[in-house]
Amino acid sequence: MYGITIIDREILKDKLNNQKNYLDNNFLNVGGSSLPYSAFYFSSWHNPARYISELNNRVFSMSKYAKENDLKPIFAVFTLPSEYHRKKTITIKGVKKLVRNDKFIDDENHSVKAGSDKLQSVVRSIMNSTVFREIPKDKRCYITTKEPHKDGTCHLNFLCFVPKEYVERCVTAIKYRFLDNHSRVEININNATAYIMKYIFKTLDDLRDNPSLENLTDITYWYLKHKIRRVTMSKTFISLEIYRKLNGRIDLITLTKNYNKGLVTVLIDENNKPVKIFDEFGDLWNKTRFNVVINSSQNRYSRELYKQAFKQASKDGKFLSKQEKRFKYISENLEKENYIKHLSYSKRSIPSLTDYELLQYYQDFKKCYIMIEENPQRFSYLENELNKRGFGGLTTNKEIIKIDSIDSLLNDYSNAELLPLRF
Repeated sequence: MYGITIIDREILKDKLNNQKNYLDNNFLNVGGSSLPYSAFYFSSWHNPARYISELNNRVFSMSKYAKENDLKPIFAVFTLPSEYHRKKTITIKGVKKLVRNDKFIDDENHSVKAGSDKLQSVVRSIMNSTVFREIPKDKRCYITTKEPHKDGTCHLNFLCFVPKEYVERCVTAIKYRFLDNHSRVEININNATAYIMKYIFKTLDDLRDNPSLENLTDITYWYLKHKIRRVTMSKTFISLEIYRKLNGRIDLITLTKNYNKGLVTVLIDENNKPVKIFDEFGDLWNKTRFNVVINSSQNRYSRELYKQAFKQASKDGKFLSKQEKRFKYISENLEKENYIKHLSYSKRSIPSLTDYELLQYYQDFKKCYIMIEENPQRFSYLENELNKRGFGGLTTNKEIIKIDSIDSLLNDYSNAELLPLRF
């Protein structure tokens, strides 16, 4: 069903088993005890109770928010034109059957994923329409869920909340963007939460009572095969990444309100990832483990540098809040930042680097004397590789270097003013 074959099932089941083994057999040290990765990960097939609970909470929070702001629901179903459907449904003697659709176009532009993307573009078009842009951002919100027809073609359910005076014009904007005559729209909805959850649960294999992967059906495999997101929501609420860090200690609506009022602050790193969340009363969450790829010989030294840079940056207020659009590097710790940033290359062989990576690595290596002093051979290997690839004009030494003596190399680099002179 849903266009999933026996081979698809076997491949996807094997992939999920490998993921499960990885999550269950790799550990983090937290508070002196070891916890598997699986304790921090959840999805529709892994930790399904937590996943479904969060879905319920998100939808309920949106409905509650809509009710508090006196917003009215509009529900629409968007289906794709005939050329996206591999099969069509006909009725023979009262029985519905799937048969080949002669109008189907079998190419990449009409695949399941392409259809899903087209439906998502319809949602973007609706939210960018004149009437929706007239509505203040805090007075409109939406949630969508995608699900397959029996032949595997995607269709989309769309629930939005808008002020009652905009309902009629919003319905017109939605109808204008219908892709075929099977799409529909409704406004007489008594319980919006139950209404959309009914459609969401249709897309789920409920594994809460029996979480075995053997109980997965073709509908889960359909999402995995085509890499389609089951549920999307508007950005009315705070990022789920931030909400999840607090493990539900603050409900979604309250957290969003406090964040918008500036009562909750989120510090981020250069990758736009949260490192600290706090309010006026103190810390709510701290990142206790830094994701830095390092080799064992540099473990203690590099972690100490990172801690020092982090402590100094926090003290000087150099980390910016989530509301800021970009992260400013810590100028006084730039050397240490480069050191940490490029340790990720240390486990890769230099010949395996692309030209861009090699040049970037070399320039940053050259800026940081700590790196050269710790590993002059690697800097020499970098220069040799650059010479071999025809980038000799950028290197300190214009020919292949013999890497015999560390002292000799350090002396050469000191004379080239790459290292501070030793006293």
